[in-house]
Amino acid sequence: MALVTGALSGAFSAVMLGLIGGIGKQFWGETTEEGLIKSIPLLWSLTVCGGVGVILALVERGDDRNLLPELPETLEDLRDPDHAPQRHEFRSILAAALAQIGGAPVGPEALLTRLVTVASRAIWRGRDNTLSHAAIAGSMGLFEAPLLGGVVVNQHRVNLQSRWIPGTIGGLAGFAVFGGILELSGGSMARVPYIWPTTFREDLGSVSVGLLAGLVGSALGFGLRQWRSALQRRQLLKHWRWWPVLTGLLLGVLLHWVPMVGFAGEHQVIPLLDGANKDSVPLLLSVGALKLLMLGLCLETGWRGGIFFPGFILSCAFGGGLHELLPQLGSLSSWCAGITSGFFVLMLGRPLVVLVLSICLMQGHGTASGLIGVGVAVLISRRLDGGNDVPPPRPETHGSPECPEPQA
Repeated sequence: MALVTGALSGAFSAVMLGLIGGIGKQFWGETTEEGLIKSIPLLWSLTVCGGVGVILALVERGDDRNLLPELPETLEDLRDPDHAPQRHEFRSILAAALAQIGGAPVGPEALLTRLVTVASRAIWRGRDNTLSHAAIAGSMGLFEAPLLGGVVVNQHRVNLQSRWIPGTIGGLAGFAVFGGILELSGGSMARVPYIWPTTFREDLGSVSVGLLAGLVGSALGFGLRQWRSALQRRQLLKHWRWWPVLTGLLLGVLLHWVPMVGFAGEHQVIPLLDGANKDSVPLLLSVGALKLLMLGLCLETGWRGGIFFPGFILSCAFGGGLHELLPQLGSLSSWCAGITSGFFVLMLGRPLVVLVLSICLMQGHGTASGLIGVGVAVLISRRLDGGNDVPPPRPETHGSPECPEPQA
């Protein structure tokens, strides 16, 4: 059953992603989402992003229960459904889909896993939680990674029967189905050449890149954590429900000047690794910095989604810029892999998940640098978090067990 569940989950995720992506392309165009055009008409970007912001404000109403939970929160809800906070699923899923269509730099994985979770709950009604984990693992097929689903659902503890086996089988099935459906999409890196070190000097360069990239990625991950924490402390949506409108207008202005700042980024991967904008180091570094800032702002002001693809793209943007500054040191893919690994270790705090995710996102390119980047980031993370790899918990939300109702 885990095999069938994972396959159905992968197919369902592919259909939903294709539907949302198709609507988004009607608004923006394929070349815009790939970041291959220089600018978007200002009136159009302001109208679309501002209009979506108004709808988000009306749908979410500044209520935490109407906000889409991120992937770790969804997994926690599955592990302990009795203590899961109250959520308004329809509103949160609708808002997240609109954020994807509106060009926000947030990823689709949080939306897809929530859709799959809600569907599996409706089908199994809590009778078979292992199949819910298999469904989540199957939805991870959007990364074209056979084992990522199993690693993600098993990230907190080894439980062979209830998580690892159904998660891995479901992930394999979802990967097969999703990979077949998206075979002609922009997610394949078949055109990107593998560059292997052939001399001692090149080997030394690869190690140096891994160390430097791990440091840079860790700094970016720590920066995003601090940025989000600063926004969370201000509880923006609780004080003013119209924050999504302001964020949308700011996003519209940025899309006019730098289209690559927006969108999840799955269609921006190949142009970046093919060397698009390689002659403009300031542009690449600006894209990375602005995408990081907008990712944090969007997540904390109602434009909810995931961090996987936008985190990968901003890492590749910094990697591309640093490779152009230091062309004699390593390859573009080694810079991107090392920064990606360092970034996600600081954000997710799970080295095994990050290693598998980095290899899958880069499809094997720069693996040695990615491994070194993970090691560097783990050491930094332990120093920052006092020996604990896990990032600080998110603030308590309405209805969560950490936030009990006031006593009468």
